[in-house]
Amino acid sequence: MPEFKNISDGFQVTVFAGGQIGGQIGGQIGGQIENTLTEKQQEILEIIENNPHINRKQLSQMLQIYESAVSKHLDILKKKGFIERVGKTRGYWKIKK
Repeated sequence: MPEFKNISDGFQVTVFAGGQIGGQIGGQIGGQIENTLTEKQQEILEIIENNPHINRKQLSQMLQIYESAVSKHLDILKKKGFIERVGKTRGYWKIKK
């Protein structure tokens, strides 16, 4: 059986090795966590959907966060397969999911 613990801003799930069931549960939970987006990442997706040609500086100004933070969020969104950049400087964002 998995072990659940409340921690600061959420909870922790410990899945113990023990055959097929442990692997299935761990895989399901891991997959759900991998596809979870923060509020800022969801905001970025909405903005990109409405304006695919937006750049990092404009996103930074709209979200009132540093450009480096925007870059980190965009990197995560790309890594998770939600977006891709088409072209270079004058390119645009393509939403994949």
